[in-house]
Amino acid sequence: MPTVYPVTLPPVPDDPETTWHAQRIGETVIERPDEGWPSATTLFAIDASSRAEAELRVLAWINHSYEDDLRQATATAEPQATPHRWHVSLRILGEF
Repeated sequence: MPTVYPVTLPPVPDDPETTWHAQRIGETVIERPDEGWPSATTLFAIDASSRAEAELRVLAWINHSYEDDLRQATATAEPQATPHRWHVSLRILGEF
């Protein structure tokens, strides 16, 4: 089940790219529907012990490290890429 921001986020380590092996693995895809808000979706990879933890870590990392407005953002973890390694799709609504 996807995680929708706002939620209580875990603390972010000083270097999430190293500690969580957090990385962006896909280009951002912008969608501009005829009605409703535009969205931007980006795929990330991150280490975590569960789907829920992976989704929360991506939200925490982006919230901490970037200026993005995460209101109504949705993080959705896909089946594990490898043990304890997750691909997480992050969809952000806004003006792009």
